[in-house]
Amino acid sequence: MRSAPTLLLIPLLAACGLSLPGRDAPAPAPDVAVTLDPGDSVTHPQARPGDAQTDPQTAAPAAVQASAPAGADGYLGETLAGLGAPADRGLWLTTGLVTAPRPGRVVAASGRAVAVELRPSGAAATAGSQISLQAMQALGLSLGDLATLAVYAD
Repeated sequence: MRSAPTLLLIPLLAACGLSLPGRDAPAPAPDVAVTLDPGDSVTHPQARPGDAQTDPQTAAPAAVQASAPAGADGYLGETLAGLGAPADRGLWLTTGLVTAPRPGRVVAASGRAVAVELRPSGAAATAGSQISLQAMQALGLSLGDLATLAVYAD
């Protein structure tokens, strides 16, 4: 007799999963006009004279900009770097800014700099980089953060 209330409770709990009439109908989609190409009736931003990105006389092709040589001071560019493989010891930065291993240095936003081995990542120059644990500690960076670093070739 004790199991009778339990047996009656099971069908009631199973009925909780049933849908009620009128609740299954999806809400009607709102009537919204979508314009894929607004045409010339929309005001577009105006380019500034001499803007390198929009001026065809001064703009360089993307391939030329990406393969630009290092500046006189060895500046290769900026990269967003995160912690690389902690088991890989040493001071290094794996980046798309170089195509072959070479000595270099990185400078953090705080102004602290450290000499590192620049290693090619095989990725685009605009892709992020990985930096060694020891280099992050030498720069005073938090291990879980992404740091913006200036990269120089020696």
